[in-house]
Amino acid sequence: MKFFFCTIISFFSYCAISQNKTVLLEGTVTMDDEKDPVENAIIHLKLSSGTMLEEKTDVFGKYKFIVKDTTSNFSITLVTDKSTRSLSRSSSCIFATKDEGKGTLKANTNFVKDFQLVKVLDCGMHMPTILFYKNSLSCCNDSLHKFKPTNYETFENATNMLYQTLKDNPTISIELAGHASMEENKPDKLSKQRANTIKRALVSKGINKKRIQTKGWGTEKPLFKTEQIEKAIREEEKAVLHLKNQRVVFRIISWDFVEEKK
Repeated sequence: MKFFFCTIISFFSYCAISQNKTVLLEGTVTMDDEKDPVENAIIHLKLSSGTMLEEKTDVFGKYKFIVKDTTSNFSITLVTDKSTRSLSRSSSCIFATKDEGKGTLKANTNFVKDFQLVKVLDCGMHMPTILFYKNSLSCCNDSLHKFKPTNYETFENATNMLYQTLKDNPTISIELAGHASMEENKPDKLSKQRANTIKRALVSKGINKKRIQTKGWGTEKPLFKTEQIEKAIREEEKAVLHLKNQRVVFRIISWDFVEEKK
């Protein structure tokens, strides 16, 4: 009788485990040139059932998902942000890949999807910030030698750097985000106009305008808030802090732009 009950318990335990089948999806992210593991790459898992999951790679470049859904199709994609870095590089870089993993989940079948990234921008390369005079669309980077000569490129160098980045990486699209300070008139309109000023400069050099989006943030995202500026003792210091809020900055928003054939 004892053996009989043990058999029944074992049978129901087996059924419970069978009904709770899981699938493991895992992989490793490395650099394509040196095979270095890449930390903090963002992995997205999307199931046809509507479930979406996100994981980041660890210091060994590894990630894994454990899912119970064994009937869905899936896709695994990768994106990077400013925290993504390879093991051998102390500073973060901008990496990219178009690779994607696809398949159908099957019970008791694990899936492995590895990614190799390419370096889009050199590690430690800082994209320029372009500053503007108060209530103006005129750049003032060239005059900043009075304050911090090593921190800001001249307008010509800054636009050339942006242009060269877009030329060397023809599949990326960017956003130019304009900002204004609290002391300026019509900051929302002005910040968008500033972004468009830089866009026109890049388009005039030969960059497809479809690769460049512009956005005006007005005073929503200041580098220095009013209370911080007011703590400055000298008026010249306050003016410099306001100046740093009057800026246009650059970020990559897409890696898959394709030039239309003429």
